[in-house]
Amino acid sequence: MNLDKLLETGDRCIFLEPPTCTANCPVHLEIIEFISEIEKGDFQKAYKLMEKKLPFHKIIGRICDHPCESVCVRNEAGGAISISELEKSVLEYGAAKPKKVWPVPKKKGKIAVVGSGLSGLTAAVDLDKKGYEIVLYEKTDRLGGRLWNHIGDSLKEKTLSEELKQVEDKGISIQFNRLIDENSLSDLLSEYDAVYLGASDWTAPLEIDKITFQVGELNLFAGGAMVTQNDSVIFSASSGRRAALSIERFLSKVSLTDSRDREGIFETPLKQDVSETDVLPKVEKQASVYSQEEAIQEAKRCIKCQCRKCMDGCNHLRKYDISPYAYIRQINHSERIILGTHYANKMINSCTECGLCQEECFLDISMKDVIQETRESMVERNKMPVSAHDFALKDMAFSNSSRFSLVRKQPSKEASKDLFYYPLISFSDYVKGLYHGTGKTEYLFYPGCQLPASYPDDIKGIYEYLVGHMKGDVGIYLGCCGAPADWAGRQDLMGENVAAIKKVWEEMERPTFILACSSCIRVFEKYLPEIKVRSLWDIYLEKGLPNKNWIKSPQTLSVHDACGTRENSELQESIRKIAESLGYTIEEMKYSKEKTKCCGYGGLVYYANREQADGFVAERIQESPHDILVYCTMCKDLFVSGGKRTYHLLDLIYPKDNEDGAVKKMPTLSERHQNRSLVKRSLLKEIWREDVDEPVPDDYQLVIPETVRQNMEDRYILLEDVQAVIKNAQEIRKRFYNPDSGDYLASLKIEHVTFWVQYAQEDDKFLIKSVYSHRMEIVEE
Repeated sequence: MNLDKLLETGDRCIFLEPPTCTANCPVHLEIIEFISEIEKGDFQKAYKLMEKKLPFHKIIGRICDHPCESVCVRNEAGGAISISELEKSVLEYGAAKPKKVWPVPKKKGKIAVVGSGLSGLTAAVDLDKKGYEIVLYEKTDRLGGRLWNHIGDSLKEKTLSEELKQVEDKGISIQFNRLIDENSLSDLLSEYDAVYLGASDWTAPLEIDKITFQVGELNLFAGGAMVTQNDSVIFSASSGRRAALSIERFLSKVSLTDSRDREGIFETPLKQDVSETDVLPKVEKQASVYSQEEAIQEAKRCIKCQCRKCMDGCNHLRKYDISPYAYIRQINHSERIILGTHYANKMINSCTECGLCQEECFLDISMKDVIQETRESMVERNKMPVSAHDFALKDMAFSNSSRFSLVRKQPSKEASKDLFYYPLISFSDYVKGLYHGTGKTEYLFYPGCQLPASYPDDIKGIYEYLVGHMKGDVGIYLGCCGAPADWAGRQDLMGENVAAIKKVWEEMERPTFILACSSCIRVFEKYLPEIKVRSLWDIYLEKGLPNKNWIKSPQTLSVHDACGTRENSELQESIRKIAESLGYTIEEMKYSKEKTKCCGYGGLVYYANREQADGFVAERIQESPHDILVYCTMCKDLFVSGGKRTYHLLDLIYPKDNEDGAVKKMPTLSERHQNRSLVKRSLLKEIWREDVDEPVPDDYQLVIPETVRQNMEDRYILLEDVQAVIKNAQEIRKRFYNPDSGDYLASLKIEHVTFWVQYAQEDDKFLIKSVYSHRMEIVEE
């Protein structure tokens, strides 16, 4: 994993970029934090922020020309935030006595400051704090320059005098009634290490650098109106501060230009979308200064500009309250320093890898790719918790085992000749398809593993439809595409799975795969681009539906697009057209099509962090008041489990008599295995007329209360796991017995998981009291 490249990706995130108001404040007052404190009613903390950032804040806070307000994005939705009025209210209600500041030893050099206007005073005070000896030259008998022109309702003479007196109290040497002209300036340049020129009425031409404020290559620096070319108070203060920094760099013999692109005002990359922001008018003050309540209400109008589009759309990023910038740094810290932590692991395995963040990000930052690479790195370094994806990988192994996996060519006319002896069905599309078979497999129906698990009764009907409608033979291939291995970062298992699919594809003479599952579509696009694929749903739209008159009454549905089809607009439109052809009306959700959200199963979050998965479900099903239409079985199962009426497209195409498909619940984990095995047996028996060994019923009759069954689901314990424990306990008689309750307690380690079952035996029945599983190793001596 290239961590340097990872950090570069994180640095592109603009989550921490300042809003336009701060970027256009020449001294960069942290306006969001400032306003947030006012909103909370904490005027004292807001005051401290002003004190920290604004030179002579008691002056500037009253007379600032506030360029920040002209760029406030709230302008488009009710008018700019009255930042200048809020500053005045903070000075009114939050002012604190100035702290005692001890003078810094003056050992760094001697600097002359010409002019005691705001820019000169700012430069003098800033340099004084850094340990330079400052001599201030003022042509009149008082400090302040043009600041005295602002005396009025906002700035009182007393306030100005008190603030200016603090300059004298600092011990800065002041020489009043000293007019500096070109000749005397030359003397100062020889006498002092550096000179700051802030005289507003200087007429001699100077070549002033716009970034450093240095005059030519001299030890002379300028600011104030000579630089700003205007009467702005805040720009004048900023020029003095920036010139002071240049002087310090000049005397320290370091670069004057490095890392100075964001001094003064600059263009922030943050672009705030206010198109959906409520219009709120300004709060009008009833006196010369906002009351505290008025200030709080005005502060509440602030949008708190920040790039959060990815976080707004993603339940995962919001749950952890983390931006891509911070997320990537957490990953970097985990990879480089602490080499994996429980917190970081759980967070990383709680991402569905749906890709919505990238879709929402105008900088195209993809946390999906970052998380995928991180998981693969964790696996490679043995830092991936086994428990996170263990069940999903076992489930994948089951689907690729002989209990489900199957590859068959289309039955030949000869093999199906008994079908042609029945006049009632001899003209069916299915039989016609068999009759016209060529023996060469043009298509291979690959339903995936989840569709047969949730809709086992429909697989045969779908296959017969394809045989009857496709021009060319249609075979079938049962198995798992490998999505669980991909999500788990197990590239070793993914490689094996891809190789197995390619092998079948080659042996079947490279047919086109017909896919029904969105995860399969995603995997084939990513790992098997050489295989041509078609969507089952596109075929239904093209060839026509098998049942056309099932709709009972008009209904409006909202389509939830599977996140694996985010970029497949053709498939998304096919789904909607099929629903409309059946008489349904579609009302789109806010997040749909290319901006769709995940149901909570993607990335194996359902197994790694059930609470996070539930969060995805709850958020998505609240987005529409209508019943939801999906075309992914896991989306259907999760939404129904969350209490939302949800149809799978198959519920509309192959409706069942006396069954409301919108409330059909998710099969249990054990039932999903049983359903897959049932699909294989029924296909072999009913389509290929092959003898099938039926499963032998277990001799142990288990009675499992509903509470225990739910516990099994929550802990990913299968019925066959419980049966294996009971069987082992009964056969080898290795179990604990509680004479008080008459219960037995038995355990069995299957691979790296130990299962415990507490049960009572009554004749040939076994009442299961509780179940548990763990990965601790029990050492016996």
